[in-house]
Amino acid sequence: MMVKACTPDVPSPVQQSEPAPAESGTLNLQFGDNDGAEFSDDEKRLINGVVRQAEREVRALLPALPDKIEVTVVTIDRNIDIVGGVTGRAYAPGKVLLEVSETYPGGVMAAAHAALEGSVFHEFHHLARGWTIEGNRYGPGIAIAAVNEGLASVFSENYTGIYFEAANAYPEEAEAWLQEIVSLPADADYGTWMFQHPDGRTAIGYRIGRYIVHRAAANSGKDVLELSDMSPGDILDLAGAPGSP
Repeated sequence: MMVKACTPDVPSPVQQSEPAPAESGTLNLQFGDNDGAEFSDDEKRLINGVVRQAEREVRALLPALPDKIEVTVVTIDRNIDIVGGVTGRAYAPGKVLLEVSETYPGGVMAAAHAALEGSVFHEFHHLARGWTIEGNRYGPGIAIAAVNEGLASVFSENYTGIYFEAANAYPEEAEAWLQEIVSLPADADYGTWMFQHPDGRTAIGYRIGRYIVHRAAANSGKDVLELSDMSPGDILDLAGAPGSP
């Protein structure tokens, strides 16, 4: 469920930093692999407008966003309703792939309205921070991944108001989950801890990443922009996590 207000696991927001004037960048947006034939003209117009407006807003907030960005948008037939029908990944410096589900209730247009802006903010935060699949600036470890995903999630939520509780909420036992995360070896399986754990838990790293960022903000008075300039270890320290990567 998408909500536009604070939910029970979200502390009262820290005052957000004011964005600086945006400097111009170059955004190359392409649709699919076949000249975007899978998208209607109306879908293309909507997606183009959302992505370009989001780029301008993120650039004003995150000066480290690369000057040149390539965004590819494709359709998928996978059910990702839990995140509003849109997902994405920052697969290389300056490069993002966005996937919009055709099976989302109402189709591509409805998914784009529900979640595209939030996904763009999330993935562009990764570009600014250097958390990309190729050319990653960070070392291995689930705690590092959790912090970086948590920063992107909280940044997106704070500045777009888009939040999907079923996918992102952390549980009452979040502190115990955090203890698990920081105790893992650096080579712990990414899929197990970030997506699907054998015990049935899902997105542990993503959920606890939000918890870490909320804790760090509450303990320090820093907002998500200030935290985004800090190392994962320093953020874990502010959150009161035992040890750091």
